[in-house]
Amino acid sequence: MAYKIQRKIKSDISQVKYVVDDILSNLQENLNHNAFFNTKLILSELIINGVKHGNLGDMSKLLNICVHINNNSLIIEVSDEGSGIKFKHKTFGEYDFDDTGRGLMLVEGLSDEFTICGNTVKCVQYLK
Repeated sequence: MAYKIQRKIKSDISQVKYVVDDILSNLQENLNHNAFFNTKLILSELIINGVKHGNLGDMSKLLNICVHINNNSLIIEVSDEGSGIKFKHKTFGEYDFDDTGRGLMLVEGLSDEFTICGNTVKCVQYLK
């Protein structure tokens, strides 16, 4: 099984749920319950972060979303048109009083691999 989904979307926060649901409808048969839930949360958080923090809600800017699935893993990549992500890994309690950062902390925790390169976040979930 190898599958790839790509989407380019405007930075419209009201469309996030529909985009996530569309992508997940194509993956549902290939994922167990836990992987499906984690993928839904990861996609939602990364798209919302890209819209709000990367593209600053500018509807003229786009997000690129790519999801690859094969027998061993599910790979999610989300890129925005912002200047890049400044993410500093913290321990859980350090986020208690921060206004931002918890979404990426959740994504990192749900991913087996988590990397940020400029304005692209890549998450890998190993399928067991």
